[in-house]
Amino acid sequence: MDIPLEKILDDSSRKVLYAEFPKIMQQGFAYLPAGICSSSMGRPISYEQVVAWKVLNDVDSPHCLAFMFVNWSFV
Repeated sequence: MDIPLEKILDDSSRKVLYAEFPKIMQQGFAYLPAGICSSSMGRPISYEQVVAWKVLNDVDSPHCLAFMFVNWSFV
C-alpha cells in the first residue's frame, strides 16, 4: 500500500528523513531517531527508531522507500 509521507510522518520526522535522504540513496539505508507518526488508519503512534531503505525495481533503479518502525505503540 502506498501512503504519502505527509500522512505518516510529522514535520520533525520528515525533516530528519529529508536530511538523511542522500545517505539513504547512496548507502541504501539509514536509521532515523525516535518520534511520533500516524498509522494508515490515522491513529498516533510512538516509535523508538525507524529503519528506512530504498527499494529497487527490476532494473536496479530506485523505485520507492520502505520503512520499518521499531518498538512502536499506539499513543
